[in-house]
Formats: sequence, C-alpha cells, structure tokens
Amino acid sequence: MAAIYDLNRPNPLAAPCDEENCKPPLVKILTSHEFSQLTHIAPEARAELAALELAAANFVELYPSYIIGSFSVPDKSDPTGDPDTMSFYLEADHLILIDDGDIAQKTLDKVAATGILTKPTTSHTLYAFMKTLIADDFSWFSSMEDAMESLEDAMIGHHADISSQTIMSYRRAAMRMGSYYQQIGVMADLIADNENKVMSREEARTFGHITTHANHLSDRADMLREYSLQLYELHQTQIDLKQNSTMQILTIVTVMFAPLTLVTGWFGMNLTVLPGLDWPYMAATIITLALVMIVVMVLFFKRKRWL
Repeated sequence: MAAIYDLNRPNPLAAPCDEENCKPPLVKILTSHEFSQLTHIAPEARAELAALELAAANFVELYPSYIIGSFSVPDKSDPTGDPDTMSFYLEADHLILIDDGDIAQKTLDKVAATGILTKPTTSHTLYAFMKTLIADDFSWFSSMEDAMESLEDAMIGHHADISSQTIMSYRRAAMRMGSYYQQIGVMADLIADNENKVMSREEARTFGHITTHANHLSDRADMLREYSLQLYELHQTQIDLKQNSTMQILTIVTVMFAPLTLVTGWFGMNLTVLPGLDWPYMAATIITLALVMIVVMVLFFKRKRWL
C-alpha cells in the first residue's frame, strides 16, 4: 500500500474531529497490482477499471453503491505527450485512488497544502482532488498566450525564422487541453447528478463548480486554438510574400537579360549574310546599347519600387 490518509488526523488533509462522534473514511492510494488484490471490490468494477486504465481517458461510471472513474492528465510541460493516468473507486465510506505513478500523491499533497478540504468525507475529498487537478491551469494558459504573442511579434518583425511545426505544436496543445477539460466537465456533471445517492445532495452539488471551471478552461483552450490558426495563417502569408518577392526578382532579371539573349541569339547564328558583321565597331556598339538598356530598366524598376 503506497499511502493511507485518515481524514480525522490533522495532517495531511483535514482538521481533527471527535473520534467518539465521527468515523471518518479512509482515502487510500494503491497501485493497480495492490488494487487487484482487494477482495471486497465487485468483479464488474475491477474489470471496468482495468479497461479504463488501458483507455487512458477521463471517464466516470455510476453503479448502485459506488462510483468508478479514471483521469488522463496531460503533462503541461509537454501537453501532446503521454498523459499521467490514474483511476478511482468511491464508496460512501472510502475512496481508493489507483495510481502506478506519483500524480495522485502529488495532487493530494497540494490538497493538503491549500487547505481546501473542509469536510472529512470521501466525496468532498474527490471534489477537492478534481478541483486541484485544474486549479492552476488559467496561469498556465496565460504563459502559453504570452509565448504565442512573442512568436507573433517575432514573425511580424522578422526577428526569427519560425517553422510551421512550432506554430502547430501550440494548436495541438490547445486541442489536447480543450478535450481534457471537456471530459473533466462531463465527469463532474455525471457525479453531480448523484443518481446512485452515494453522496449527499450538498456534496453532489459542489461538483457543479468543477463543471463551470472546466468549461471556462475549455473556452480558453478554444480561444488559443483559434489564435494558433491565425498565427499559422500569418506565417503562410509571410511565406507567400517571400515567394512573390523572389519571383518578382527573377522576373526582373529575366526581362533585363532578354535583349542580350536576343542579340546573342541573332549574332550567334551560323550565317554570313547578317548586316554589320564586317563593321569594326559592331561589338562595342552592341555592348554599349546593352548597358544602356540595363541601366534604363534598372531605373524604371526602381521608380516603380519593384527593386
């Protein structure tokens, strides 16, 4: 057993209560192997949790006397990478968190540090746990938005060579986080319905706050996803402008050398009857005319601001 939290103790989760008047539930963190060794868990719950573990999704299922669910928490340092996964089993008198990593332990430590757990019940512990999972995400979105704004300034000012992959990584991160918050919101909604009456009506109602918070975060993720698409369109526009500028220069060079190409083609023919071939100043005249035409075209293009 990785850890046992007794909610009547002052640390780490709740204030003490009178042992004679309250029998607080246990909150346990177990590995998947340790959970599989428990004998009082219903077989269908054990099978469903095993399937959820493989699915790596945010999901909840209500049964007559218990609730099971899973969390798939993106790593905010790399939202598009593999998420941290864990699951839970909730009855009226105990909550079991199944985690082969350390995300459940870290989240419970945050719950203890913030002091948001005010009621020594398993339902309120699950509420505090889910709330803590998304508590600081607005500040993370603010940092992400600042990074995207810096990227936009760099593109507009041509301060850096930005790749399409960099921009699309922000879009994929926003999409992944948006999906995560939508799933958390659906989970909280289902728990708040409290169809199996595992928790009190008041406790069930608190999960509505998580739904509201998750929906706000989902909207923020959608906004940043749209922003990333705007950055991508800006990037593509700049690429098109660079290509147009390159094609313009190539076209001007082609036009400038077209007269020379005509002259060399004319006098390069293997004929002896071409006029001027025996004139001693023909070469100098052709070179002078060519230089004059090039200078005139350069001045013309500059006046048109094509160069």
